[in-house]
Amino acid sequence: MKNILIIAGSDSVGGAGIQADIKTCEAFGCYSATAITALTAQNTDGVSAISEVSSEFLNAQLKMITDELKIDAIKVGMLFNKELILCAKGWIERLNVPTVIDPVCVAKSGAKLLKDDAIDELRELLNLATIATPNIYEARVLNIDTSNLPCDIIFKRTVVDEICEDTLHTKAGEIIKFQEELIEPKIMHGAGCSFASALACALALGNDTKEAIKIAKKFILNSIKSAHTSKFGVRILNHKAGFNG
Repeated sequence: MKNILIIAGSDSVGGAGIQADIKTCEAFGCYSATAITALTAQNTDGVSAISEVSSEFLNAQLKMITDELKIDAIKVGMLFNKELILCAKGWIERLNVPTVIDPVCVAKSGAKLLKDDAIDELRELLNLATIATPNIYEARVLNIDTSNLPCDIIFKRTVVDEICEDTLHTKAGEIIKFQEELIEPKIMHGAGCSFASALACALALGNDTKEAIKIAKKFILNSIKSAHTSKFGVRILNHKAGFNG
């Protein structure tokens, strides 16, 4: 069984963040170890409060995890501030395994999940990624230059019409488009987190980047098709269905 290290925030409603990452790893038959960067009070309608951990506590979590487990891949999500980014950076460099960075800047509800003065550090962290998975807004915040990429980057939801299209830009200069049918509603709580953790699992299991993207996209599509309904109309992925269909 492959061990996936998740460095991310907690989502109290359970659809995104660490909770979505754990469910994704279980669906892939991988083991997830979690280093929590922040607690959020949130649901699909918004984020009402954020309580970040200290960089010392994040470091303590990571030490205990890596003392016991051989890590096969890393997924990075919400980091929130400079101190947490710098802590994560040291461990990513030390472990030197396939790393997927989901550069979380803002929730779909509009809540800010990254402090303004941490943008430069998060941009710099991308140099350690195997692949990063920003949406269009996050790519704009980080001022990503496709002519000088820090890593392979798949820009999520570059087209949302009759299809959902993600575009991969590789450091070697390739541009590859990945398309899947679009399932209503167009907004899905936790899809980005789950996609990034699915990529980490697929890479840990030996797939190359392009094949890992195909596997992760299919997993998310199937999870959306049987998604869980909430009171607010934003559906939550059903990760158990990710390999159905």
